[in-house]
Amino acid sequence: MLVAMLFVGNWVSKRIEDAVVQNWASTVALYMDSFISPVSQELVEEEELSEIAQRALSEIFGGTAVGARVVSVKIWKKGGLVAYASDEGLIGQVFEPSEELIRAWSGEISAAFGDLDDAESRREAALGFPLLEVYSPITEPWTGNIIGVAEFYERADGLKQALRHALLSSWLVVGLSFFVSGALLYGIVRAGGSTIEHQKELLVAQLDQSQKMAAQNANLKQRVVEASGRATAQADRALRQLGSELHDGAAQYVALAALRLDSVLPKSRRGTKDAEDIRHALNTALNEMRSLSRGLAVPDLDNLDIHSIIARAIDDHNRHNDQNVALPVGTGPLPNLGYTSKLCVFRFVQECLANTQKHAANAIVEVSSHVTADHLIVAVADNGPGFDPETALVLREDGGQGLMGLIDRAESIGGAIDIRSTLNLGATLILSLPLQKG
Repeated sequence: MLVAMLFVGNWVSKRIEDAVVQNWASTVALYMDSFISPVSQELVEEEELSEIAQRALSEIFGGTAVGARVVSVKIWKKGGLVAYASDEGLIGQVFEPSEELIRAWSGEISAAFGDLDDAESRREAALGFPLLEVYSPITEPWTGNIIGVAEFYERADGLKQALRHALLSSWLVVGLSFFVSGALLYGIVRAGGSTIEHQKELLVAQLDQSQKMAAQNANLKQRVVEASGRATAQADRALRQLGSELHDGAAQYVALAALRLDSVLPKSRRGTKDAEDIRHALNTALNEMRSLSRGLAVPDLDNLDIHSIIARAIDDHNRHNDQNVALPVGTGPLPNLGYTSKLCVFRFVQECLANTQKHAANAIVEVSSHVTADHLIVAVADNGPGFDPETALVLREDGGQGLMGLIDRAESIGGAIDIRSTLNLGATLILSLPLQKG
């Protein structure tokens, strides 16, 4: 900002100095023209002023008030010829035209303050006080043609004082302006910095609170998943116990009743028919009990790895159905997950194979599994008729949960099921479980 202030200050000072010098020079030139122009008209035809004209100018600038202010005069012709000079030794000499002289020949009043470096200005430079060098064109009254240029040197003590005052005032104004601007900018930046710092503190506090809430939510989610997994595991163990008791208890009593039926009914035709009806009802009840027991029964998953669980589900399906689903080819070791995840895998494969048996009995079924960076992936695919996932994801009228039950089971332990199916193009169900015990 200091560099900008110096640049602006110098620029303003230069403009002020030029303006003051030019205005001063214009005023002096108009005043001097009233003396010089009338006696210089003979330059229209002559290269030098006559003796009478030179004497007249010498009287004007010698011993008068004008002469006290104007210490030297020169009148120039084209090409740098000196037609008249207060220093008579310069009359008739030719000098290289200066920049101010050239501008005067173009019709401008030009001036220079304190710049007396030209060869013809050595006498004036040696006077030792400030001078204003002014070049004023001399014109012919009727045509307006420039017939010469008057150069005069005026004492510039007052001009020097005026310039010093003007420059001092300009520097004070520029400095004060930059000081006020700097103070305002500093105040704005400081206020903005305070606002930004306050906003930063608020954002940091909100971020810290959000992180704490996110950690609490993640902890709560993990606890919910673990609680859901424990509840699911307990429910399945209870169902397995129920299935075992149904198979070993009620089913055995029904089988015993069917065997003792002949001994309690008479051996008449009527008795035989009643025995057959009762035996048929008992056998039907026995088959349903065994079917229920088989559906509730779950192998001991705690001691099985994921490969063995998938193989067990496929083997159970092949033993009780006409389909022959091939065991998946090993794709490397799979993680040993918790009981709930193992149970989810078993039920997923079991339900998917049951659905293919029901809806795509003649289809080719493939079961695959692999591990990503943080998930176990199990997929069951078939080339059957497929189905519309939107219509399949509804509660069944028979009370069964179907795909909805599989999705709820997977999501309850942090997993997901992706259903990909198109009518007449087969179906693929993909189970994704996080690699954590649950």
